[in-house]
Amino acid sequence: MLLQPDMNSLLHAMRAQIATLTSQLAELQNNPPAATLSVEKKFNKKVKVIADPGAFEGDRAQFTGWWIKLQIWVKANWDAFANDFEVATAVLSRLKGPVAGQYAQVRLQECYTTGVWPTWDNLKKEIEKYYKPQAERDWARQQIRSFKQGNMRTDNYVTRFLALSIQGGLGNEHAVELLERNVNPHIAEQIYLQDTRNENLALAAEEIKETPQRFLLL
Repeated sequence: MLLQPDMNSLLHAMRAQIATLTSQLAELQNNPPAATLSVEKKFNKKVKVIADPGAFEGDRAQFTGWWIKLQIWVKANWDAFANDFEVATAVLSRLKGPVAGQYAQVRLQECYTTGVWPTWDNLKKEIEKYYKPQAERDWARQQIRSFKQGNMRTDNYVTRFLALSIQGGLGNEHAVELLERNVNPHIAEQIYLQDTRNENLALAAEEIKETPQRFLLL
């Protein structure tokens, strides 16, 4: 008869502990932990020329630049970090937004629960695997949609377009369509008039580079 009340008490205590942990994690997302603040104070005294990279708010186009600054900040501040916990909390607490922030909150909860904190090298690989490749693809795809030739030399335009196409992982057909749509209209017109259009991206790019020379367009 005494077992049931004891079990209920245990379950109640566990629920209370989980609720407290969840609240602490939410607070951590909004305010850097004490360990991070102490590290930042030591850092500010030691290396004032390296600016704090601040938070990453979730804009994928901004991730690469922020990530480079953060790694430089950590490296410059390395001696001020006491252990993996301080490094991980300093980094993860700077990830905000619905995607990056959610990832950071889940990761912090896992670390608090297990008591195991990743090394800086492992955390770098983890974040890059989770976020960087997609960020770069999205940024490249956003750029290439509005990347018009304008007054740019045709060979330079084609080279930069192909680089963005590779970085964005665009399919051949879609890339050819965007290339023809955004190249100088006079070049596109001649390609259609002369029926020299090619559905292969590499060949289409070569044709676009040669067309101005043949018709003295640019």
